[in-house]
Amino acid sequence: MSKALADHLIAIKTAALRPGMFVAALDRLWLHTPFPPDGFFLRDHKQIAKLRRFCTYVYIDPRKSREITETGNEPFAYLPATALSPLVRAQSVGDEMPWARQALIGLANAVRRMIRDVRGGRLPELGTLYGSLMPAVDSIQRCPDALLWLIRTEPPEGYLCRRACGTAITAAAYGARLGFDQAAVRDLALGGLLLDIGKSEVPVSIMAKSEALNAMEYGLVRKHVNHAQEMIRLMTDVPERVVEMVSSHHERFDGSGYPLQQRGAEIPLFARIAGIVDTFDAMTQERHYAPAVSAHTALRYLSGQRYAKFDDALLQEFIHAMGIYPTGTWVELLDGSVGIVCAQDSGWPLTPRIAVLIDGAGHRSAPHTVVANRANPIVRARHSGQPGLDAPDLELIA
Repeated sequence: MSKALADHLIAIKTAALRPGMFVAALDRLWLHTPFPPDGFFLRDHKQIAKLRRFCTYVYIDPRKSREITETGNEPFAYLPATALSPLVRAQSVGDEMPWARQALIGLANAVRRMIRDVRGGRLPELGTLYGSLMPAVDSIQRCPDALLWLIRTEPPEGYLCRRACGTAITAAAYGARLGFDQAAVRDLALGGLLLDIGKSEVPVSIMAKSEALNAMEYGLVRKHVNHAQEMIRLMTDVPERVVEMVSSHHERFDGSGYPLQQRGAEIPLFARIAGIVDTFDAMTQERHYAPAVSAHTALRYLSGQRYAKFDDALLQEFIHAMGIYPTGTWVELLDGSVGIVCAQDSGWPLTPRIAVLIDGAGHRSAPHTVVANRANPIVRARHSGQPGLDAPDLELIA
């Protein structure tokens, strides 16, 4: 949840609710439910049944409740408000995983609605987008690795949906590791979500083309920036730095980008960040015209474009934030074992935590975690593990 709850609120499973209780907060955003955001009394069991369809638990205000005594009912057992929803504080990747998974599901659903709306001629609603982003931003501030792991190992279906979620999550994780405040991290995530919204106006036949685009087709693709600008300018209260991200994320440090050929510091800060994030995320996805590369390979490409295409200082910070071997990267260790990077060491990017799935003899092993170190360092990144080998459940091993 995005803010601390009042100390006197009581967290209670919806299965234990009774008429007369006052519901002050939910285990999710009010925006995603039909209930009034100022809270409400539970009138009867029919209303409780409706609430149970949306929530696993809620927060009761005992000062406002007028509990109705019913024969056979025992006093409800309650938990402190902090017991069921984590506050914004550091967590391990395993502990954060269930919250991150729900945040990604909600974000992907919101993106799919946004894409449908835009294709149907309707503008996205800023409040709805912010509402879908806040659980993800909260999760990233507790543990960035959880959502970075999920976007690599359990990506949402649909290319545009996956790209929007991936750039939003990566931008937010980058901003959080740069020390930006929550409002800035939220706006970075929103900008990432909207970067390619203009592609909904590009003919599908061009977007899906596997051969090289001709000059006319490439010109139409480049116009997705103009289409996005037009849409965002019609939306209400979009922060200017988000507008700058969308407008200038294809500008490049040496002036070779588009649409304005801006150079160096002429490119707004958030747009310079967006250019790095967008390029990184795009390279790690299968595209009609290019195969996906590992996140490590994408970072090596970006590093080779320092001073030319990207801001050197920001790029170095991005590599430090993501790690030399970013979360979700398949790697091979010196002893021959193979696994997936599942968490970064913020102090030293060459010693991430790895979920090992193949032992040194090349046999599949029970998933377990190790930390890369000088005695058993990472020797190379791999595109994948073995055929049919899926990422493990970090809730069980990390």
